[in-house]
Amino acid sequence: LPDKAAQSAASAPGQVPLWHDIWWARSYEIAVLGIMLAVLGGILIFQDTVTAHGRFYYRLRTSYLLLTFVFLGLIANAQLSVVHVLTFIHALLSGFRWELFLLDPMVFLLWSFVAISMLFWGRGVFCGWLCPFGTLQELTNQLARRLGIKQIEIPFGLHERLWMIKYVAFVGILAISLRSIITAFQFAEVEPFKTAITMKFLREWPFVLYAASLLFAGLFIERFYCRYLCPLGAALAIPARMRMFEWLKRYRECGAECH
Repeated sequence: LPDKAAQSAASAPGQVPLWHDIWWARSYEIAVLGIMLAVLGGILIFQDTVTAHGRFYYRLRTSYLLLTFVFLGLIANAQLSVVHVLTFIHALLSGFRWELFLLDPMVFLLWSFVAISMLFWGRGVFCGWLCPFGTLQELTNQLARRLGIKQIEIPFGLHERLWMIKYVAFVGILAISLRSIITAFQFAEVEPFKTAITMKFLREWPFVLYAASLLFAGLFIERFYCRYLCPLGAALAIPARMRMFEWLKRYRECGAECH
């Protein structure tokens, strides 16, 4: 954060820190988020029981995704971004201060939950359940399937090459940030999150066209942006390699490439 923001985050001796007031002002949103994360934790812990009932699980998941998109995305503006990753890395390099991150309680709580969940279940918890733009892609793709729109299956050989793009994007943005954090934030516009979620498409037409194009591609290729272009997904995938166990059961009957 800029120096002025850092100064405003700090309180004079004897005064209540600014972030206290912000947390109280957003107590309703924090409570709803707490319930959401508790429910998601239950789903993950008892996943075998929950997924044993196909129709119930489908309705539960669809309802949760709608809540993620409407509440986290449109109401609370709690869309995590690669910008948050860069800010955290630079904070570690230049002097970490908790109070600066506590200024946005929704983002702080989400990042805390994602960090813990990655140790057990990998990045799929955020990407599959808590990303407003990701849920928007999944919901629109489900609608497209119901309307009979034919899906495009990417050959596995091409898929292997395309998914590397997001890792290159993340490493590139991170490298640029070491020279100029402002320039890195500009390159972070490869994420459509700000346009589609934070600003709700009320933006200049090139940004709107870009975000709409990604959603259009997602009608034919499920989670197209998430699979191949998302630098945040790449940033989460790297530490997620350290997860403690494989929560998805891989069966040989499911195919030679992925099981």
